[in-house]
Amino acid sequence: MVRQNKVIKNFWMIFFGALAALSIATAVVLGVTLSSKIGNMRMSQITDENYYKLSQENGYKRSLYLACDSMKNLDANLGKIAISNDTAHQTQMLTYVVIHANAVNQSLSNLPIEDSDNLVAVQTFVNQTQDYATYLLGKLSKGEKLALNERIALDNLDNVATRVYDFLQAYAESDSGLFITNGNGLNNVGALSESLNDVEQNAFSYEKLIYDGPFSESVQQKVLKCDHKISHDMGAKIVSELFGEGRFAGEINNNGVMYVYELENGRVILSAGGKVVQYETYNEAQGESKMDCDGCINIAEEFCANLGYNVKGVWVSKTQDFITYVNCATVIDDVIVYPDLIKVAVDNTTGEVVGMEAKAYLINHRDWDVSFGEVMQDEAQDTLNDWLKVTNVAKALIEKNDKYYACYEFECMMGDREYYVYVDSATGQEVELFKVIENTEGYTVM
Repeated sequence: MVRQNKVIKNFWMIFFGALAALSIATAVVLGVTLSSKIGNMRMSQITDENYYKLSQENGYKRSLYLACDSMKNLDANLGKIAISNDTAHQTQMLTYVVIHANAVNQSLSNLPIEDSDNLVAVQTFVNQTQDYATYLLGKLSKGEKLALNERIALDNLDNVATRVYDFLQAYAESDSGLFITNGNGLNNVGALSESLNDVEQNAFSYEKLIYDGPFSESVQQKVLKCDHKISHDMGAKIVSELFGEGRFAGEINNNGVMYVYELENGRVILSAGGKVVQYETYNEAQGESKMDCDGCINIAEEFCANLGYNVKGVWVSKTQDFITYVNCATVIDDVIVYPDLIKVAVDNTTGEVVGMEAKAYLINHRDWDVSFGEVMQDEAQDTLNDWLKVTNVAKALIEKNDKYYACYEFECMMGDREYYVYVDSATGQEVELFKVIENTEGYTVM
């Protein structure tokens, strides 16, 4: 009884801690994400200049994108719970499911949607998913484990969440995703209700219930440090040698001092120590794709080498509008060092690098110890969920909660879904896992 009470106490401490942390993180991330999306939103021409109507429109659009983001997070966490064998991970992700399910319903309730059977089905799905996650959290708090039928139920819910997210995202990006103006100022409500009714009736059905590459966001609020500061003129000389004439434009003091230089058609940001932190051009890619993924990886690696970064391409996160995004990292003795991550954008119509960001590398890079523990690959693989089919194995050094782990990276498939699972070579325990998401942005991991 004493042990059980202790488990329950620890669980609720973790649960409410996760709630508080996620609330803060979600507020910051969504604020940045939504301001970016809305700022670049493709709006139809509005002929009715009524300010109140326009304000309402923007409010509805925010709610729609919030619903999309929350549903995507709901989808990702459901998929990861279904294949995780680690109780601590399951607890954390079930907590996220509860939070994101609640956020989806709040966002949908803010939209001017008429009665729709499919909308009711979506809301029922989200509510039951939230209830089921709460039920499973209670079970884990008692020291029990998820049963096979519960994993199957989570997998079924994940299938539905994927379909709901695909629908909402496609609608948000369409011209019909304007609720009031709808392009000509005539309609009082958007077409979401009608679109929902057009979806096949069994699209959101499920069994009854008694819910940019790996580590691409690995830079937390860490400070970019340097041993010595160069002058602005010395920085301009470095930029000119690498990219053509650059003009000093100012300093950035955001978790470290950086210098900004304007190019003829772009800009470069240097660390105060003279290393390239960020590079971007303002050319718009257009034409026909000529470079495949391997070609883009080679270009990215060569570009980084010219800047003094010894990295290899380890992940192509997405291709969009003729731009292929390559994640590069340090590789030591065949071990991928994910904290040393550099992102490179390659125009696959010209083979030119049009963007690069190396903040994670500059913050984290050091003489890494990539020694592996005593757990062998076969032993680590035996800890995986039996549903997973391993398609590739690699070695990786990863960071989580300010700790570093030498892990086996298992690339896996379950049906048509792709996952990455990281198992600690010292303990044989699951440290991290990601689900690969395919959407209009290409392939990303969550």
